[in-house]
Formats: sequence, structure tokens, C-alpha cells
Amino acid sequence: MLSKTVQSKLNEQIQKEAYASNAYLAMATWAEKKGLPNIAEYFYLASDDERGHALQLYKYINANGGEARLEDKLGKVKDNFKNVLEAFRHVFDLEHGVTVAINELSTWCLQNGEHATYIFLQPFVVEQQDAERKVQEIITIVERMGFEDRNLFYLDKQFKKINQQDAGGGG
Repeated sequence: MLSKTVQSKLNEQIQKEAYASNAYLAMATWAEKKGLPNIAEYFYLASDDERGHALQLYKYINANGGEARLEDKLGKVKDNFKNVLEAFRHVFDLEHGVTVAINELSTWCLQNGEHATYIFLQPFVVEQQDAERKVQEIITIVERMGFEDRNLFYLDKQFKKINQQDAGGGG
């Protein structure tokens, strides 16, 4: 059975994952309005991924004698950006925030003898490292291709390839 403290910390992580999922949905709407369907799809896939993380944590808590919960106070997400570069810098900040939180939680579990939970969290730790690297690569692509209106069609087409890589497990 999970201690009350680890339950509380895992529930806090659920809130962060759910917030990130909602943020990606808002970004998908922004991209759709800008006529960038492949970038929007990237954000939809990222939202699903974050929701999946929250669900894994939710199930872990419940399966181990705890009580998972989702708060009704996630906060407003940013839903407007000057350009695609600003949007992806925001993505990096989101991912980095989740990375810091999952690393802190993992460290706490190890230091406090919550070994099963520590082991459970390790795939999240590795995935967050990959997520940050991937977003940094996307920022480099956006910076190199440019994000002026005349380049957005070609930039959006690049995201079709990125989405296919991610769907195939290559991302």
C-alpha cells in the first residue's frame, strides 16, 4: 500500500500531466486556426501522450491501495502565440517543467524508501529526457526553416513526417 505522502506526490504529478495535456489541446486549436493541420496533429498527439501519463499514474495509485484524484483547479493554459517558434518554446518550457517534477518525485521516492514507486517512475524519467531532446530538435528545425507566413506551408509539411515517426515509435 502506498503511503499518504507518496499518494499525495503522485496526485500532484497527475495534475501536472493533466495540465500539460490541456495546454497541448489549446495549442492544437491555435494551430488549427492558423491553418497548420500537421502541427495541430503534433499537439493532439502530445496531448494524448500527457493524458496517457496521467492515466498510468492514476491507475498505479488506485491499484496500490491509494486514491487517485484529478483536481478541478488546473489553471488556465496559454492559448495564443505570436508565431510557431514562440509556441514551441512554450512546449519546451512545459516539457521541462514536467521533467523537473518527475525527477524530483523520483529522487524523493528513492531517498524515502519508496522503491516500487521509484522503479515505476523510471520510464517516465527516460521519456521526459527524450521529449525535451525532441522538442529542442523541433525548435532547431523551426529556426532553420523560418516561421514567416511564406514558410509555414513547408514547415507544416515537415510535421507530417515528425508525426509519422512518433506514431511508429521512431520519435
